[in-house]
Amino acid sequence: MTKGERTRLKLLDAAEKLFASKGYSNTSLRDIAANAGIQEPGIYNHFKGKDALYSEVLNRALQPLADAIEATIVNGAPEKDLVTLPAKLTDLLADHPAMPALFHQALIGSPDDTGHTVITHWLAKLFAHGENMWAQISPENRVDKQRITLRMILMFNAVTGYFLSQKLLNGAGAGDMLSPENLAEQKRLLAKVMQLFILEL
Repeated sequence: MTKGERTRLKLLDAAEKLFASKGYSNTSLRDIAANAGIQEPGIYNHFKGKDALYSEVLNRALQPLADAIEATIVNGAPEKDLVTLPAKLTDLLADHPAMPALFHQALIGSPDDTGHTVITHWLAKLFAHGENMWAQISPENRVDKQRITLRMILMFNAVTGYFLSQKLLNGAGAGDMLSPENLAEQKRLLAKVMQLFILEL
């Protein structure tokens, strides 16, 4: 990577971390610049402003999630792909473990917050993909929107909530949430849940 590309990556990483820990409104460009080790004016060499930086943080982490769900739909949502989809989403979030905190902030945050508006749009997009996926694999006469929605909420909480659990793991002496062993066990459990969902269709 060029020096500029490395700086841009540092800014995205710093912004992701600070938006997740402090919230959109409470994070300043000065905070992000300091965390990335540059002067604040340098941000404008890469992003127009705070909104543009926030949007890129979301796009970087969430577009791969949308792509994974879309690929499952395009492939006809075979059972094998459905069972492994939560594990794929978990692996993608493991590259951006601060993102689930942003998701949950959006769900409980003020509707007036810019960050809330942007990420709520993204979550709506992901859930729409999920609805399409479940509708595709359910016989028409058995598609139940409420049932589908509740299943997606359960899976959303199971996948994202794991990345909010480090303090629980610490308390139990169970190690780091990003350790290969813990991630593998989480993905195994998610596959079991998805298999149960499919059996109950």
